[in-house]
This record gives sequence, C-alpha cells and structure tokens, in this order.
Amino acid sequence: MTDRAVEQQAAIDEFLDLLRLQRQGDVWLGRTPDWYGPVVFGGVSLALTLSAACREAPPGSRLHSLHAHFLRPVQGGRDIAFRSDVVKAGRTFCLHLVTASQDDKPVITMTCSFTTDADGYVYDLSGIPYDVPPPGELPEPDDIGEEVGPWDVRWLGPSPLRPDGTREATHRHWFRLPRTLGDDPHLHTALLGYATDWTGIGGRPLHLEGDTEGMISLDHAAWFHRPVRADEWLLQDVQSLVNAGGRGTLRGVIRNAQGQIVASMAQEMLLVPVTA
Repeated sequence: MTDRAVEQQAAIDEFLDLLRLQRQGDVWLGRTPDWYGPVVFGGVSLALTLSAACREAPPGSRLHSLHAHFLRPVQGGRDIAFRSDVVKAGRTFCLHLVTASQDDKPVITMTCSFTTDADGYVYDLSGIPYDVPPPGELPEPDDIGEEVGPWDVRWLGPSPLRPDGTREATHRHWFRLPRTLGDDPHLHTALLGYATDWTGIGGRPLHLEGDTEGMISLDHAAWFHRPVRADEWLLQDVQSLVNAGGRGTLRGVIRNAQGQIVASMAQEMLLVPVTA
C-alpha cells in the first residue's frame, strides 16, 4: 500500500468515527473536525446532522428528503449536540425536526422526512452526459502539498461556455469512498448528504477560478430518490440557476455509474463579490 493510500485510509477512519455519535439523555453528541480550520465545511455539518436524524428513523424506513437552514457558522474541533423532535408520525411519511447546537446556540435546523419505497413509475431525465468520461479514464488528483482526504475524486470541471455565456454545468466530478462499507442505508445516506453540498464554486459561474471565499450557504434541500452506496462511483453535476440580489441559487443531481439519478439538491447562498 502506498503512503498516499495509508494516509487516505486513516482519513476514512477519522471521517467515519465522526459519524458515530453518542447518546446522552435526549440528545446525540458528536464532535466537529478541525481539518477545515475554524469553520466546518457545510457538507460535514450535513453528514453529522443526518447521522443523528437517521438514528431515530422509523423502523424499515429511509430518509427521502431534507430541508436545512444554516443559522450560524459551525465551529471546527468543537462539541456539537443534536436534538430530534417528531413533527408528524404518519403511516407512510414521518417528519422529524433536528436541531444542531454548539454552546447551546442552534447552528443548523433540518427537517427530515422518512418513508419506505414503493413500486410505480420509473423515469430519469437523461443519463450521464455524452462528454463525461468514466472515472477510470480520468487522472487521480494531485495531492502534493495538500492533505489527503477520505474521498476518491476525479475532477471534470464545468461544461464549455455556450454562445450566450452560460454553461450547462458549472461543477462536475466523480466521487466515492474508497473502502467497502457495510449495508447500513443510513450510513450511506449520511455520506451522500455530505456530497450534496460538494458543489465547489459552481454557484458563482462568473468567477469559476479561485476558492469558495465569499460563498456562504443559507439553506439547502436534498432528495434521495434511490438507495445508493457511497463506496461506488457517483457523478455530481451542478447547475447554477441565478445570481441576483447578492445571492445565488443552484441545483444539481447525483447519478450512479448507470446514469440513474440517485439524489438531487438545491441550495441558496450569500455571494460576496471577489475583489482583486
């Protein structure tokens, strides 16, 4: 095993350990990572909150949608507590409200809806775009000088500019967790929840260079259409819809290697203009 592979497996261990929350009274307790500096990446916050939510999922059900609001920055390397309240316990759909707090202040509120899958219509909008090569034909990212994370990624970048100056996609990449995981659907859902926020700088199509500075998530919605495994290759495809009023709204889909849509998302963020 190469040094990079050893480092990546250690990162996977650390990431999965974050999702092993502990019960204390009527809340679930966890800890945020310090990998990202003082403020945690939104995808990690979503994964932790989903891990708490799914621990109280009705038996035999799975999460099919979430709607989250980011209230305050989630601080890295700090304790975080999750409280789950049942809003509706229906026979088909159950709605829970999960509140994540640090220092007794709410940082995220999330409604989570659980249900069971039923047979019916099967339809997907398109498949894998014709210009997207499979992950095996793409080079591994160059991690020289950077910390190796838990994910195996193949970057594709945005689609080409169209004549009117817009793009079909503003961010695209293949991803998977390079370790065979168990069959717990809630673990895979929490990991996929991380990915729904993995939109890079795709929400700011007029400035696709640089980093995510000045992009602050306000709210986030995601739908989980099919059972999915986070340890198999998935394709993230993001489309920026509008930048106006100092905010940006994007949408995206995640497809499996067969082109089926396994999840979709929408997000609004605050956009602070990049200064030279």
